[in-house]
Amino acid sequence: MEIKKVLFFKPGAIGDLLQALPALKALKQKFPAAHITVMVSPGLESLIQGTPVADRVQVFDKEKFKKRLKDFIDFTVQLRAERYDLFIDMQTSTRSLVLRRLSGAGLVLVYRKQRKYGPTGARLHAAENFMETLLPLGIVGPVTNIELPLKHDAIQAVGRFLADRGIERTKPLIALNCSVGEARPARNWFPERFAALADRLVKELNVAVIFVGGGQDRDLVRNVMAAMNEKAISAAGELSLEHSAALLAQCACLVSSDTGPLHLATAVQTPVVGLYGSTDPRRTGPIGRGHRVLIKELPCVPCEEKNCPLGARTCMQEITVDEVFEAVRKAIA
Repeated sequence: MEIKKVLFFKPGAIGDLLQALPALKALKQKFPAAHITVMVSPGLESLIQGTPVADRVQVFDKEKFKKRLKDFIDFTVQLRAERYDLFIDMQTSTRSLVLRRLSGAGLVLVYRKQRKYGPTGARLHAAENFMETLLPLGIVGPVTNIELPLKHDAIQAVGRFLADRGIERTKPLIALNCSVGEARPARNWFPERFAALADRLVKELNVAVIFVGGGQDRDLVRNVMAAMNEKAISAAGELSLEHSAALLAQCACLVSSDTGPLHLATAVQTPVVGLYGSTDPRRTGPIGRGHRVLIKELPCVPCEEKNCPLGARTCMQEITVDEVFEAVRKAIA
């Protein structure tokens, strides 16, 4: 069967999309002449639009389709008209089942999330799990890194952003992400510790510190910076996703729990100090060289829960400022 048109279906969170990039890259290498459409969630299209990662990027708006069945039916009709040769479903759901059944694609591959460990207790990283989906195409191989192409205009815009805020480029730039959002509070480290860490980084390592995050993180970052004695800069809610990627690419290190910015930094080859507790770094940890993961050996780790079942977040409580500071020092040495 000749593969000329491919649909790579991957709506979902930013981390999931980034961890699927190695599989997408391998797919393009296997079928260099094929036209590949990547379908993502609203807001993520800017990350890969106009890059070599995809020939076309489309948005799959799940919330819109929930409200109007007719919109989903129309979308399905339009998708079928594309006459894809290959449909790769990397975000399985009831809707994706309908889409792939009605797509008319000659070949359909479906991602299966590893939910049980192997006989040796080994657990696949999410990126390796996505790659496993392509085995029927003869695509194999380890995942050694994740690569997100940066856009030239985004790099220039970030340069202006830093210059306007008086960031001294002679100093290493350290990014701190102090929130994973309200949906998964078990993953959060503590605001007062981020403030203490930032002070030590500026004073003892002579670096510049910049806080990253979305618009919903502005107040939290403002409070953390108010508790500091040293100067720092906030980019929380100030940059688009593609500009955030360009910013992180210019940083010497990022400190973050398991959430979007951590995976974004990993994808632009910036060393990460990952703070893990409820989630398993074997599954969602940073891939590549220079990263450091801090996780405590506790009976409940990892619990994979959104909220701490014990209410104490001991896994995060036991990660100290001293440990994180030392990990950053080593990462930028």
